[in-house]
Amino acid sequence: MSQQPAKKRKRTYGTFVCDYDNCGRLPCTWPNCNQTFARNDIREKHYQRHISRSQKGSTVSDTTYSSSASPAITPAVDVSSSTMSTTSVPPVIPPPESSLTNSKTYPTDLFDWLFQDNATSKGKVGEFYNFNDLSNSTLLENAFAIIPNFPHAKNRTTIDPNIRQNLLGYLPELATNPDFRIPQIEQCLELYWTIYHPQYPILHKPSFSNWEAHPLLLLAMIMLGASLSSCSETVNALIDPHKLAEQIATPLRWLIFSNPECKPPAKVYIIQSLLLLESFEITSTSRFLHERSFLYHGTKIQLLRRSPLLGGDPLKKEVEGPPQAWKQWIEYESMKRACLMAFYLDTVNATVYGHTVILYAYQIQLSLPCEDFLWEYDSQHSKLVSPIYLQTPKFLDALKKVLHREPVQTTRFGRSLLLAGLLSIMFQMQQRDLQLSYLEWNSAKESWNDTMSFAMDMWRTELCPQGCCYTDTAVNIPEIGTLTQPSPMLKPDDSRCKFSLYHIAQIYMRITHYDYIVYAGAPSRMNVSVTDSEYEVVNKRIHAWANSLNGGITVIHAYLLLCEMLLSPLNDEIVFTYDPNADPFLHRRNIIISAVLVIFAYNFSKEGPEIDIFDKQAPSYYPEQEDGYAYLRRVKSELSKSSAGKFHSYPTSGIDAATFHNNINIYAEYLKEIPNKNNVVGLLKIFHSTYRNSKWEVGLEYGNLLRNCIERSLGRKSIKCEDMFIKH
Repeated sequence: MSQQPAKKRKRTYGTFVCDYDNCGRLPCTWPNCNQTFARNDIREKHYQRHISRSQKGSTVSDTTYSSSASPAITPAVDVSSSTMSTTSVPPVIPPPESSLTNSKTYPTDLFDWLFQDNATSKGKVGEFYNFNDLSNSTLLENAFAIIPNFPHAKNRTTIDPNIRQNLLGYLPELATNPDFRIPQIEQCLELYWTIYHPQYPILHKPSFSNWEAHPLLLLAMIMLGASLSSCSETVNALIDPHKLAEQIATPLRWLIFSNPECKPPAKVYIIQSLLLLESFEITSTSRFLHERSFLYHGTKIQLLRRSPLLGGDPLKKEVEGPPQAWKQWIEYESMKRACLMAFYLDTVNATVYGHTVILYAYQIQLSLPCEDFLWEYDSQHSKLVSPIYLQTPKFLDALKKVLHREPVQTTRFGRSLLLAGLLSIMFQMQQRDLQLSYLEWNSAKESWNDTMSFAMDMWRTELCPQGCCYTDTAVNIPEIGTLTQPSPMLKPDDSRCKFSLYHIAQIYMRITHYDYIVYAGAPSRMNVSVTDSEYEVVNKRIHAWANSLNGGITVIHAYLLLCEMLLSPLNDEIVFTYDPNADPFLHRRNIIISAVLVIFAYNFSKEGPEIDIFDKQAPSYYPEQEDGYAYLRRVKSELSKSSAGKFHSYPTSGIDAATFHNNINIYAEYLKEIPNKNNVVGLLKIFHSTYRNSKWEVGLEYGNLLRNCIERSLGRKSIKCEDMFIKH
């Protein structure tokens, strides 16, 4: 017997009338349109038709090359962004009355609209307390009223057999590794504190003790220290440090995930361990671990979203006294720095590798890191500190100041975070342009590139007044010497670029990672094969870019970075070798390759190969027309003849943002006056000789791709580097 379906209950609709004057009708705000509507969605559709008709009535031209100009170059969607996070692309819901109704709008107005639109949107990371309210002031006054009783400095570098045994409890296989004895472990910890920590001070060094730290965090520190051993001048006691690092890294992610405390709300050491692991995985190891890092990047972000810091008031507990206040402040500042570091890595990896952005700047409602001398303040200091020094500005407030060309005072780590913030806004504007294109609101697309480019130049000249090569601007090297000497590239007198992220930001704003790596001959990207027809589309885009002012600006920044890395700014005859294995700045080794590939793409597209002899020469014989260093010196000398003056000078103090920004444009226009810019074989060989010996697989792949570019520059007709992902 079949059952009769239940009758649906008939819904009754009442009449709901608002007694406010003139309520109930929504007017169209288009000029000279007097129609009104009872529903907002119908009014919006009507308003969009106005926009569509306006576009059809006028010719809209957009000659600016933008990485979001075509859906064909949208990066592939990663698992982490689609299944492990909710905040990836902000919605585009333009208000009826906005800058969008005009054919020409001002970038600052658009930025204000961008922030205002997101300020009321759901899903932001959370509201966080600044150091201005009563509870924070009380906490800090209590903390800094006394000198803290921190452990001895040796407690963060020395270990005993019990600590080693605790570590082996997590990874028993390390017992047979000769580099996992006590002296070698201690050297790895020294390397961490002298090379990684000065760049990314996310751990509180004065209060850190190996006897109190969780073994998972110690393993992550040992792993990073081992991977950085080739960056130190100290005699290396390690036999095979890279093997040790990979032996720890491979199972470490699963050990962290399986830990009972790896759940919301996650302990701070869990987040810190994941950040250190990601730093190694994505820059210094196998392609498997490189890809694994980003696949699980979203998991870390979700843990952060559900942490006490990001989910409510982190200081809601009452402070019991000065000792507890110190502990509470350290925990709060540590978690805040972990969150900021996660944002930094998300943005940098999107820029350097073309990954999908998960966190946007508007979602970071945190204050910037406290002053360096406060974070490094320990019991050896006799001078007490006033809490006024801990009233650091909110990240977004500082970022807005940079956008509005106002001065900002921040720390070394804070400078990097603000630069990442500018990059994040760039990504968001690119996404908005793409969405507006989908919605056929092309008249609303903003020529914001120059404004963002200027903001980055403002960052470079105002926040780094001595330029991006000045060591003290980028890293906080302790005055007291340690057993392990830092990398030569971290010494105060080193003149090489410390903020390569600035250059890749200016590059990525004008050309995508996808375009220049495919044009160089990569057979696939993000595991997706590149077809011949896709290459032809890229070829056309590269040709248009290379023949535009934006193409010239892009390659000027590439030349500037390579000059900063290979030539002395004081004497052109003094040159530097570059070994990516010895580079303590983990992302710089990838950024440099991007600059090299951009120079190849620009010049090969405009002028073709350097010489057509490939079929007439012996295999693996690559004769250059011009030595790589001589080539850079020549380009530098020729650019210095322009009205912008000397190219690659140091220091750059005294040059304001407007002058610097204008000079870049002048150099870009002057490029056409320089002959034989396609003589790049010698330059390519400089980097091929070192990258082919990389200790990490992505570097080896770059070495193969550079060889491919060399052979094409010598006249080889085939395009793709079919063996790019094959070890030689």
